[in-house]
Amino acid sequence: MSEEKRSLRERVLSLRSALTPEERAFKSQRIQAIVTQTREFQEASTIMLFMNFRDEVETTELAQIVIDLGKRLVLPRCAPKGVLIPALIEDLEKDIESGMWGIREPKKEELTKVDPLEIDCILVPGAAFDTQGNRLGYGGGYYDRFFGRLAEGTPKIALAFHCQIVDRIPVEFYDKKVDMLITEQGIMRFKETL
Repeated sequence: MSEEKRSLRERVLSLRSALTPEERAFKSQRIQAIVTQTREFQEASTIMLFMNFRDEVETTELAQIVIDLGKRLVLPRCAPKGVLIPALIEDLEKDIESGMWGIREPKKEELTKVDPLEIDCILVPGAAFDTQGNRLGYGGGYYDRFFGRLAEGTPKIALAFHCQIVDRIPVEFYDKKVDMLITEQGIMRFKETL
């Protein structure tokens, strides 16, 4: 990983961690409201989401909304070698445990794997984003690899706070773009989804 990426990640994450818990809660509520109004979310029947970690956009309530709407909720479990295992979640209380790095993820024992081709909308985290749809993750390459397993045209929607947007992210050949970025200030579309 380049030094440029590392320093950019540190700089943006320090901005994000400077948000107060109240600001984070308010902005997360705003982001959630925007997400649920998008056509991509409303038309999807199988939605992959992430459980927020540290000071990411709060997603627990959004995950419950997916379940309450009768859609299939898929959460990732981190496996060795940078692999994400998509698993079906029916109950946020019973089906989740604290996994690698303390991230909440599907329980290993009761894993109900989901074919990535069945996912019709994926909501992803990231450290920083630019206005061209480039995403700077946390350095493991989990999502960049996983995007290649999704069906062609599956909307890849990033959730972040506005302070995580930068002018330019250094891109390497294996880095994958997102189709949309949703912050508390609204939606940025980088590709028209059908």
